[in-house]
Amino acid sequence: MFFSFLFMLHIFFAANDFDGLFRVVVLLITIMTFFSGPICVVIEPVQAQYKSTYFYGLILSMPLSTGLGWAYGDMSADFEMILFPIITLMIHITIKQSSIGLTYGLK
Repeated sequence: MFFSFLFMLHIFFAANDFDGLFRVVVLLITIMTFFSGPICVVIEPVQAQYKSTYFYGLILSMPLSTGLGWAYGDMSADFEMILFPIITLMIHITIKQSSIGLTYGLK
């Protein structure tokens, strides 16, 4: 719900030329997109579900990061549409496989 709210805000701020607020919201959207798995684990209350929650967060991140790449690529199919899902996947793999084992978002 928060992501959807931010998405609507970014459209509103862009349409009304609120550049500073637009950049802040875009930064939050970008962070939420790249780190969906860890964010989902942080808000997941049941430790036994961390693995599936992390996985679903990763799955959610993939189309979001493709769309983010499209947006960063000036609303056209560009290199970012391939690069951003790869970055998302690498972030999720790196966080999941920490030196202390499977952490699912460092929680």
